[in-house]
Amino acid sequence: MSQIQNDNAPAANFYYFLCNPGSEKFLKEEIRLIYPELVFAYSTEGFLTFKETRPLGKTLRPVFCRHFGKFLRRGTYEELRSAWVGKALFYSLEGEIFETYEYKTGDWVKEIIKVSETQFYFGEFRAGILTAPSPGGFSTAVLPEESPSRAYLKVIDGLNYMGVKLPENDYALEIGSSPGGATYALLNMGLRVEGIDPGLMDPICSNNPKFKHHRQSIQDFHVSSLKDHVQWLYVDMNLAPEATLREIEKVVEAVRPSLKGAFITLKMTKFELVSRVPMYLNLVGKMGLNVVMATQLPSHKQEFLIYAE
Repeated sequence: MSQIQNDNAPAANFYYFLCNPGSEKFLKEEIRLIYPELVFAYSTEGFLTFKETRPLGKTLRPVFCRHFGKFLRRGTYEELRSAWVGKALFYSLEGEIFETYEYKTGDWVKEIIKVSETQFYFGEFRAGILTAPSPGGFSTAVLPEESPSRAYLKVIDGLNYMGVKLPENDYALEIGSSPGGATYALLNMGLRVEGIDPGLMDPICSNNPKFKHHRQSIQDFHVSSLKDHVQWLYVDMNLAPEATLREIEKVVEAVRPSLKGAFITLKMTKFELVSRVPMYLNLVGKMGLNVVMATQLPSHKQEFLIYAE
């Protein structure tokens, strides 16, 4: 096995995190509150590093990052490659993928990150649900020209991150479906979809025989009509997180017997909400769901996904 020399390795443990541009402040605050063992060290757009001052007391996986790893060393690309000749992912902060290879869950994966024209970081991570399914956590999804919105990408990215496959003809309920980007993605996978939204749906969705539109707000929707046929729940509403969770509680209660999984997007309408993220996860748990993962997806803006089963 190829070995990397440790003469330039840091004396303390450092970790690097990749997040969506604009979410750096959320990530810094989350780590300050949840992981006090880590002290901020360096940042540039979409990339932050932290120093471990004492052993971590909990599993490391901040919500407001796409991907993270343990920092090993930095230098020029030539310096890193002369020290490590084995397999390694190689990508830039702009999402350019220069080198990749297949690995499996549980593998320790080396990676080189191009931070600038002259600065490259070398690190490693253990492949699994806590780390990104693609180099740097950049999206591999392509938005079709005919898609009604970019919400299409949220569906594809969410499934990729969670490693979930939706069987054809399963039934999905989408709360906040207009204009239909997420609905279109689900229909393309062969699912039957019900959408709840007072807004209009794009004809590419409304004309599909597998789609049913309840053109009303979730507040006015009669949950009793859902019965026990919903297997997948998608939620993406322009409400504060507390309001979103309050509105879907009755829905989850109604569909819980048949529900396989829920993809819940929460909007970070204020910076101060970062401190409430653990409470949001707890509220989802109190609905009878098991929170599998909470993360920011590459297609997200100021929002994050909770996936629960």
